[in-house]
Amino acid sequence: MRLAAFCVSCVIALSSTPIVHAQEAWMIVTHEVEDFDRLKVVFDQALPTRRSVGEMSFYILHNSMNRNLVTVCFEWDTMERAQAWASDPALANGMAAAGVVSPPVFSFHEKKVAN
Repeated sequence: MRLAAFCVSCVIALSSTPIVHAQEAWMIVTHEVEDFDRLKVVFDQALPTRRSVGEMSFYILHNSMNRNLVTVCFEWDTMERAQAWASDPALANGMAAAGVVSPPVFSFHEKKVAN
């Protein structure tokens, strides 16, 4: 009986705990590249740099009809850091090295979630 009372107390304590809201900051970049495989090599080499400035995760998508039309979705720790990275000369230099041939289109998004 004591265990049952303990479990009920835990449920009550958990259910009365306030929900903490976290912000997810996303940067989405679309551009065309000379060669997707070349992009991927340079992109992978830059992972430690991106992580050091706030990137948390990413997805690379390429168009099903044109493998060299690429969209990259990045999750960042803050919107400010995502926007700062978008204007960082290191990113422009990396894109040039990766063979980006069209002007990149950046968009920034917030997703509000409850934990």
